[in-house]
Amino acid sequence: MVFSSARQAVNFDAKTALAATFLKVTALACSFVTLVPASIILSWQGAAWILQGKWSPFPISRMLDLAGFDEPPSNRAAAGIQMMFDWGRDFPASGFLLAVAAILIGFSVFAASVEEQLRKK
Repeated sequence: MVFSSARQAVNFDAKTALAATFLKVTALACSFVTLVPASIILSWQGAAWILQGKWSPFPISRMLDLAGFDEPPSNRAAAGIQMMFDWGRDFPASGFLLAVAAILIGFSVFAASVEEQLRKK
């Protein structure tokens, strides 16, 4: 990017550093919020495993049922799309939430490195 003055370049770096700080804090906060239901699900599964002697699966479809988002599609085109994504609904909810939290932590680490590079200038 070409700037016509040094002042524009410094202003751009300051705005980018502020955006990186915002991304770092927001992604880290969202990862902690995502880890809460994952830990609740894993705790429930662990307690059931200890008490009953078997692991109780908790797929994403059950999580959506409990949240009230599992309504059948109203038209045929949506039903076809729904059939394509049904395989993903059998993934473990805790694993999915842990993966999302890991991605958010990765965003936070990336933003922290960008922020550090811009602060050194």
